[in-house]
Amino acid sequence: MSDFKIPVEKTVIALDSKRDVNLTMPWFSQKSKYPPRAGNVVHPLINGQRTFAAVHEALAAAKKSIDIISWGFDPSMRLVRPNGQRVGDLLRQKAAAGIEVRVLVWKSAIANLVENNIIGDGLFGSGGGSAGGGSGMGSTKPGDAKATDADGFNDYGAKKSGTTSGAVQFDDPQAKAFNREWFSINNPKLSFRTREFSTADQQAIAKRNYDKRGLGAFTQHVAFVHGASHHQKAILVDYELTDAAVGFVMGHNLLRNYWDNDTHEYFSELRLGFAPWQDLSSRVYGPVLFDLNENFCSAWTKAQPWIGSDQPISAARLQVKPSAFEASAAKRGSAGMAQICRTQPQENDQSILDAYKLALSAARNYVYFENQYFRSTELAMLMREVRRKLKSAGWKRDFYIFVVTNVPDGSGRLNTYDTMAALGKSNRMPAIEKSKGGGDAESADSKALRRRDLEGVNIHVCTLCSSGTRYTEAQAYDTGFTDDMGFPEVRFSEPSARTVYKDIYVHSKLLLVDDVFFTLGSANANVRSMEVDSELNIAMPSPGVTQEWRRHLWKIHTGRAPSDDPKEEFKFWANLMGDNGDAKATGSSLKAPLIEFYDDAKSGSRAD
Repeated sequence: MSDFKIPVEKTVIALDSKRDVNLTMPWFSQKSKYPPRAGNVVHPLINGQRTFAAVHEALAAAKKSIDIISWGFDPSMRLVRPNGQRVGDLLRQKAAAGIEVRVLVWKSAIANLVENNIIGDGLFGSGGGSAGGGSGMGSTKPGDAKATDADGFNDYGAKKSGTTSGAVQFDDPQAKAFNREWFSINNPKLSFRTREFSTADQQAIAKRNYDKRGLGAFTQHVAFVHGASHHQKAILVDYELTDAAVGFVMGHNLLRNYWDNDTHEYFSELRLGFAPWQDLSSRVYGPVLFDLNENFCSAWTKAQPWIGSDQPISAARLQVKPSAFEASAAKRGSAGMAQICRTQPQENDQSILDAYKLALSAARNYVYFENQYFRSTELAMLMREVRRKLKSAGWKRDFYIFVVTNVPDGSGRLNTYDTMAALGKSNRMPAIEKSKGGGDAESADSKALRRRDLEGVNIHVCTLCSSGTRYTEAQAYDTGFTDDMGFPEVRFSEPSARTVYKDIYVHSKLLLVDDVFFTLGSANANVRSMEVDSELNIAMPSPGVTQEWRRHLWKIHTGRAPSDDPKEEFKFWANLMGDNGDAKATGSSLKAPLIEFYDDAKSGSRAD
């Protein structure tokens, strides 16, 4: 591990005069609503099989309360596959036993026309009906398979899915009916609320975006103001029972297409027709549960109905102190400092962006992004600026940037291109580069500065892919001849098999730095998540947990236990991606999921 050690920087403190100063560790935001707290334990939860099993275990064990805050929610989802209990039934069962169950989900009538994130809630969460309220997109049928992509996978969220709800396709035919009935049940211990951005919130977002960017990117400006979402994903169980309390800071939504395991098979019955999906969450114990509770309680109170209040937050709950969770956390692993960071535009909180900036500024050996989007030019330029300053101070060591992301959709393609270009990787998006005039459109000074900044910086931008085999059965065909009896001669073709490929959708939101620090949660590496949508992350300097993230993830992506030397690993990735490129060109199976990023689309926007 010697390659990942960072230098100890000494600071001289004058003792002959007094100044009032704030001293914080370089990993933590001073602008966050929530301070860094000691005594926390974090367990990485990689992919849906592991994550949802842990969530099911916590919900099933609940004795006092269950609080869920999410972007999307499907009550008919089975957390444990194939035949586990539906999460809606589990929550209803707990409520019937007297346990307080609260579910808070973002809802936008406009956004639901594109992607249905609350399956079956109906008008104001009242349950289903034939007028379009029941499924969220107009259908009362139990589900069908018409909304599929060219490979036959469930195309959840696509406009062409029409009146069907992709979240319940390829499942049991009772799923939609279950959801409509679930939302219509009246149980005083089971409360469901939705939240949206107010006009005042939208105006504040518009002003901040205009002050920073003007109206240069008008499409992006409109998308931010009118399309902002509450994107946080967290669960808190038994908060008032401090010995048993557990929290989850998540990238996963409680929707069935988020379920997959580490193998990411090309086709799996357990995925119910959905494509492979890579995603990350975490289970947390310790004083940061206090901050998860404050975040939930604040959001829940703001979302209360206009008349009355179902299951308001008790006064006793607000009296629990952060220190009450320390002893319980110590029993569950090695404890350390951690901080809950958010993007909360209503409160001018952008501490997730602060955490990213602090971490990238402190990086000395490597950074690893595993993120749904890689479209933040601000962060790319920061990495260059840090390298420039270090080199001017005599730091000569090579630096490694590893990125695992998706080939972008049209709405964020131009922002992705700008980020790639800032890191000297514009050739991975050649059609967009050509449309912008290629390198000729860039000034000589800009080219020279980029070359100097990136000297000694080694960058891999990758995505993930699964390969499988598709079989063709023997087919009868008429030869055009007749046999000895005068009948048409029929022969049969040989059965055939060919290799097929499917992108593994990367929904992760993780940053690792130098095997020392990680931040994980709901925030993507784009402007929307860092400045507009409400987001929730945990940030933690922990060599043990950071190494656990890296070693597990890199083993999944490369098919072998990774080296702890970034130089050796960078070379291995290059060779693997070259071999996988050759395999795809010849129709052969991939050695492992990791492939090089490449997008040859000719158009896109900045809607992000």
